[in-house]
Amino acid sequence: SAIKIDGKKLYEYARENNLPLFGICLGMQIITIEFARNVCGLQNANSSEFDINSPHKVIDLMETQQGITTKGGTMRLGAYPCKIAKGTELKKAYKQDLISERHRHRYEFNNTYREIFTQNGMTICGTSPDDNLVEAVEITKNAFYVGVQFHPEFLSRPNKPHPLFVEFVKGAENEKLRS
Repeated sequence: SAIKIDGKKLYEYARENNLPLFGICLGMQIITIEFARNVCGLQNANSSEFDINSPHKVIDLMETQQGITTKGGTMRLGAYPCKIAKGTELKKAYKQDLISERHRHRYEFNNTYREIFTQNGMTICGTSPDDNLVEAVEITKNAFYVGVQFHPEFLSRPNKPHPLFVEFVKGAENEKLRS
């Protein structure tokens, strides 16, 4: 069962209370599902991985994965480029416009829902260079509420932490100072 604080699931509580949250891969997908349900009003929104009958599959199999029955070695795997939007936490962390990060997944943000998400305050802060795939989302008005489809932990070391972890910790430090 999900972690709850004051009767709310962790992701919802963090979003509503402006607490730093960093979602990696499945974490980004959960951020997306929570936002769809509780901000966009998309009742029963889900990932097709969890509920194939969901009326709002905000996370779905990539088009290239549709119809594949033998799953071994077919996922999106390896380094892919990501274009970063200006004025975002992602841009603040990376300090560049184009990055490359490692992936290991077959489910993606469903582009059908981009407009309703952005209208309701979620920023699509990272995309593939052709803008076809959503690589990262954030609620820019919050302290640090970022979800990434890729795996920054693969490039993080104790003596050289990944910039997203650095910014997440800074967000947590700032929250502690506010409390």
